[in-house]
Amino acid sequence: MIEEEKIRKAKEKNRKIFPIYKMFSWDLLFYYSINFIFLSQAKGLSASDIFLGDSFYAIFKILSQPLIPVVVNIFGKRKANIAGNIFVAISILLMTLLEGSIKNLVISMLAMAIGFAFKGTCESCILEECIEGNKILGFSKIDSKGSTYHYIFSAISSIATGFMFVVNPYIPMYLCFIFCLIATLLSFKIEHYEIKKEKIKKTHPINLFIKRLDLSKQEYSFILKSKRIHALLLFAILFNGVLYIRSTITSSMFVDIGIPNQYFGIISAIFTIFAAIATWKQNSFQNRFKNRVLTFFSLTESITFILIGITAILNLYYSLTVSVILLMMAIQNIIKGPYYTLIKRYKNSFSNEHISTKIYSTINLMEDLGAMLVSFMVSILLKYTTTAYASLIIGIASLILFIIVLDYMKTRLGLKPEEYRKQDIEFNPKENRKANVVQIDVGLDERGKTNVRIY
Repeated sequence: MIEEEKIRKAKEKNRKIFPIYKMFSWDLLFYYSINFIFLSQAKGLSASDIFLGDSFYAIFKILSQPLIPVVVNIFGKRKANIAGNIFVAISILLMTLLEGSIKNLVISMLAMAIGFAFKGTCESCILEECIEGNKILGFSKIDSKGSTYHYIFSAISSIATGFMFVVNPYIPMYLCFIFCLIATLLSFKIEHYEIKKEKIKKTHPINLFIKRLDLSKQEYSFILKSKRIHALLLFAILFNGVLYIRSTITSSMFVDIGIPNQYFGIISAIFTIFAAIATWKQNSFQNRFKNRVLTFFSLTESITFILIGITAILNLYYSLTVSVILLMMAIQNIIKGPYYTLIKRYKNSFSNEHISTKIYSTINLMEDLGAMLVSFMVSILLKYTTTAYASLIIGIASLILFIIVLDYMKTRLGLKPEEYRKQDIEFNPKENRKANVVQIDVGLDERGKTNVRIY
């Protein structure tokens, strides 16, 4: 009873801390509204170089993802999450202090990729394990609260960021580093707890290693063969790739249409407020569009890129051009806000405490693959054309691909439990008797939530 009370209090504390922690740690503060002009003006890099650096960030995340679950299983989610925050802080410091070159940008992106790979795998798992009762609704409520806090704080910080950049371009970067340190300190506040399990039989270390290796192989095989998960992975590759280049495309477009540097932060703050309001109302999107919410988000996102490109290319009247471009970018932020919370509902419906790390790691890997491919494509486009034409091409290409992917998803995702194939929702590993493998059955209950039975 004493042990159970300690665990209950630890979970309760973590639920209270998480929204504040996410406010500081979810993404970089004092950064995105000026990162493009900082790297181009203060460090002397071209737009193509910056997108190439972004693609290397995605490449490093892809390379590190397979190792993340191994490290997390050895050191635990809490310690791995702390390490992730430390790596992110180091990346900002390197980007700020090192001379401007592709080589140094790639080094900074390596540290940032490792940091966000750890954080992306651990943070949601930590929160999900602390939820009691209805995990999907409880998770969404706390996660969306943290996201909203982050957007509000990001909006406030962004207002001053552009003006600080004009005074000294390094001030926002140092502030970004300071808030990364605050996020790291808050990650130490997350309570560690351990549920002690009765050991039925001692296992030789070699057999234990074989058992874990065999089980991991079967888990990854299930993840990659399940058409239900396969559909989500395809969507994640494409949509995250489009979202990933949105911020840099925005800054590059601002430069091209002649918006003064000091207004970057103010515009970014307004966009962030839209994202915060949309995140707070994320249940309204889910209730309004239900199983079509991903369809609405993806097609709308592609159309905004197309309209931004066409408007910038035509450039009929400056005030009209700026107004339409800003409106489309505002819509992109309205989509971005609730998407990051709602997509976790889909991720959580596939996971449980036993395979959650591998589920998140696999989906993150696919998202990073999409980010790498789209960033690399934009980097090549900007060597030969303008941001406007790059935006138009990305919009048209993504619209066509989304239509294909959404058609594939129709019969594989968002169905009733009884409509799924057995091999898509049940994980039944073969028992390895020599290694004393424990059998785990994973399926869906009547509400569509993953259910686990251990024998």
